[in-house]
This record gives sequence, C-alpha cells and structure tokens, in this order.
Amino acid sequence: MNGFIDGENQAGPSVIVPLGPTNQPRVLVRSLTKDEVNFNLSGMELALANSIRRVMMADVPTVCIDQVLFAQNTSPIPDEMLAHRLGMVPLISRNVSKGLRRTSDCDCDEGCYYCTVTLRLKVSYTHGERGKFMPITSNMLEVVPSPGGPPPPDPYGPPPDLSPDDQQVVNNRDPELGQPVGKNDSATPPILLAKLSRGQEIDLTCKAYSGIAKFHAKWSPLSAVAFEYDPHNKLRHTTYWYETDEKAEWPLSSNAAFEAPPQPDEPFDFNAVPSTFYLNAEGVGAVPVREVVEQGIDILVENLANVILAVQRETGVDEDEEGGGLVEPDMGMGMTNGINGHVNGQSMGGYGTGYGDGMGAYGMSPLRR
Repeated sequence: MNGFIDGENQAGPSVIVPLGPTNQPRVLVRSLTKDEVNFNLSGMELALANSIRRVMMADVPTVCIDQVLFAQNTSPIPDEMLAHRLGMVPLISRNVSKGLRRTSDCDCDEGCYYCTVTLRLKVSYTHGERGKFMPITSNMLEVVPSPGGPPPPDPYGPPPDLSPDDQQVVNNRDPELGQPVGKNDSATPPILLAKLSRGQEIDLTCKAYSGIAKFHAKWSPLSAVAFEYDPHNKLRHTTYWYETDEKAEWPLSSNAAFEAPPQPDEPFDFNAVPSTFYLNAEGVGAVPVREVVEQGIDILVENLANVILAVQRETGVDEDEEGGGLVEPDMGMGMTNGINGHVNGQSMGGYGTGYGDGMGAYGMSPLRR
C-alpha cells in the first residue's frame, strides 16, 4: 500500500482491465473519496489526457477571498501577510458556477449578493492573561449578508419580484457557500491565521469572489494532480539519474501493475505512443473531487465546441451543408481551398496556402486574419 511494486517484474500486467470499444475513451476509477480520486484514462492521445489534468486544476471555478478591508489590526502579523493568508483559505464552493456570478457579469459597483460572499473576522484578546496567546483560525470567519440581496419572503404576500437571472442565482445558491472548509468539523483542523497576545485585536471584512486558477492559484479546487504514463519507461521518455542501482533507487509505482513489463530481448519500438494515463487528484475540500472531474470534462468539451464554432464562422463552413464540417487545409503546392477542390484566385508563385487568397507562401490562415 506504499504506492510501489515490490519484487520482480511479472510476464504480464498483474491487473487485467476489461476493454470496451477500442475506438472510444475509457475511464477506470480505482478509488474515490470526497477529497481524492485515482483513475486511469485510455483510448486517447497524450495531449487530450494532459488537457483534462490542466482544466481540472485551472478552469473549474471556486470562491476565494480577494479583497480585505482592515478596520483594526494590532497583531504581530502585517496587514499584507494576513490578507495573503486569508486569500489562501479554501472556502466551500459547491455549485458556484450557478450560485454566484462572476464580477465581470454583474452590474453592481462594489459587490452584491449575486456576485460576492462577505466574511467578517472580529476578535480581541484585551483581557487575556500575560504570557499566553490566543490562536486566530479560519473557523472564526463568519459569513455575513452581502448588500443588494433578495428581500426576505413575505408569508402573507406574493413572492419577491426577481429577474430570471437573479432567481437562478438564488435557487442554486448553496447554504454553506463561502464558509471556510472544515468549519465546525472536529475531524478537520482549522487553518492558523495569527496569534494574539494580551491587548491585541483584529477587525476586518473580506470579500470573496468566483474565479479560476488561471487568474491566481488560490482559486484552484485541487492541491495537486499526479500524472503518469508508461510506468515501465518503455518509451524511454525519462532518463533516470542514479548512483549504483537504477531499479533500487527508482522503484516502480503502483501504476506498473496495469502494464506488462518490457522483455530483455524486446526491440525498441520507435513508433510507440502512450496508451494509458494514470491520474491522482487531491482536492482542498472546496469542491468534491468527483464534481471537479465532471466539471473539468464539461468545460473542456465546451471549449473545444467553441473552437469548432469559431473555425466554422471564420471559414464560412456550415456542418449542415453538403461537404461541410472541419476540413484540413491544403498546405502543399496546390491552390485548392480544401472545400470543393476549385482554385480561387490566381497563382502568384511559391507555395499555395490552401485558403483561396492566391497570395503564395505568405498567405494568412483565416484564424489569424
């Protein structure tokens, strides 16, 4: 259970995975908990598998503290350092994509209920004992109502009049949205923010917004994603540094049980490519890792669909038209446009661009005009 394989290599993989249709991506979930998932991907290229890893880390939205307003801070921690610590506290972010707007999509000026989660930290140790300290932790952060929220329901009157967009945010808002992860949970230790001695106090207000880790790493729902392929190094993509014994100093990971080891007399295949990819994702508690994987795949599909639509708009190709769809441009000597085979424009010498502009080797792709 240490993640490595002991003993000599076997003739074949020690774990046999049933295969479905060979032309379809396959997923094998090896273990799944609230904060960790271990799974295998196969039936796809390395670029796609790595894209899934990257989108899980950088494109799944969460809620994080981004602004801190200090009213009082007499602790030994400077304002800037305390604000940085607050920004790194993971906050519960379930269903944040529907329960909280991005600030760029909101019409408010300084944050409202529909785009902001407001937290308050007000503690003091004015009457403490000398020589003792009061730990200030993330459990002391309290979510307070943000301005501009929906009016409270009237049991004797009609429901509040909200726009469809506002109503969607209210209906999808998680009751614990913005709460520090592990708050009031004895099994999860709180995050230490500062320590107060006698006579010191902290009074501040935090504003948390929805964002992604492409803007700042604090918005990442995952602490780490382990990514491995070819555990036996058959492809020789890795050169191991060792002192005396390579096998002893670089033990095989547990993923090696899913692939057959190389044979001593087996010739090297220069055309071989990775076939199975092993991922282990660890969450910070803001979003369950299962939702992170599902949202990441949905976001990747949406991004790829947007690329396809953009190409179709730029090239003027419609899927419904005869002979439509994505077409690989002719990058050779010909001057065909790659759609109907007809020549557009007059040859100017040099290499054809395949985009019908007849400008020779220096023609510009429709995506770069």
